[in-house]
Amino acid sequence: MKPIRVVVIDRNDITRKGVEAIIGDAGAPFEVLITFARLREVDRYFQEGGTEVDVVILDDYTIHPKEVTNLVALWYRRFPDLGVIVLSQRRQSAYIQDVMRWGNASFILKNGDVSEQLLKALFLISSKYPFISPAAFRLVNCGVPATLDPQEWDVLRLTEQGLRAGAISDRLGISLKTVYRVRSRLKRRLGVSNNESIVDAARKQGLLENKD
Repeated sequence: MKPIRVVVIDRNDITRKGVEAIIGDAGAPFEVLITFARLREVDRYFQEGGTEVDVVILDDYTIHPKEVTNLVALWYRRFPDLGVIVLSQRRQSAYIQDVMRWGNASFILKNGDVSEQLLKALFLISSKYPFISPAAFRLVNCGVPATLDPQEWDVLRLTEQGLRAGAISDRLGISLKTVYRVRSRLKRRLGVSNNESIVDAARKQGLLENKD
């Protein structure tokens, strides 16, 4: 049986190796050709003739949503048969739909058993059937409004992880003043008066997964 050749893109060494291990443990017909930490490395790989790829798995953790959707659209135009699986923590229904509108693209919201969902996505996408994880499907179909812009989503997500303003500034490459300004907008949008209530309010309003 012809192998399904996979490229993995993930800036985080631990999760990149984890995805590679999931595919390796699954065995045939899947084969990880190469892994990358940065998008420009992938672009160079394609430009140099790396067109034997069947599926790209992309973790969007440090990538702007607009860049992801533009990239998926570009790959679809250049390589119509290429399957793309986006792994994400972004709970934006419009973003999910924007990713999946381009040909053979799948979307997995990273909660629950990601390894099981990833293997399902690989089996389906290798047969030209897009996959959407159950959590992402519920998000798209429950009508949660995408009221936050990409920067607000990123600050909210890192705040949920317990990062302080300085660490968020460093992680996103934005000024501390910008972090404070974004958090002020989040408080207004979520109807809370202090930073400690941001995450809890976002969970109650369905913008973040409820941990209870």
